[in-house]
Amino acid sequence: MKATFNNFTVSANYKGDKKANWGDKMPENWNNHLVTVTNTDTKQRCTFEFWASISNPELSTEYDVLNAFYCFVGDAISGKMDFDEFCSEFGFDNDSRTAERTWKACKRATAKLERIYSGDIYDLANELGELYA
Repeated sequence: MKATFNNFTVSANYKGDKKANWGDKMPENWNNHLVTVTNTDTKQRCTFEFWASISNPELSTEYDVLNAFYCFVGDAISGKMDFDEFCSEFGFDNDSRTAERTWKACKRATAKLERIYSGDIYDLANELGELYA
């Protein structure tokens, strides 16, 4: 499935063969997608993994694909926080290895997004969010 938003093309390919590693407290989910975001102006692109819901395993509409992008941008925003702020915002203990691993994943999302987009990521998140209001 493919969608366009502003100067981005977002495509998702259903893999469905990789278990999400969210820890023991979450249900198993194998609904894995590889999402590619391309800046149509610069031709720069990045990829990230996304797991769809158990009840709706495939990203089959433009709405679904853009929602995955919105989630990625949200992760990138979280990666801009320092570790203590991140823990406070999301209720993690700042002595938690899970918190540190999650924060580092968000920081990687920030770096990926900044490679393809030089604008304000908060504005981008707000614009994407308006699609779902």
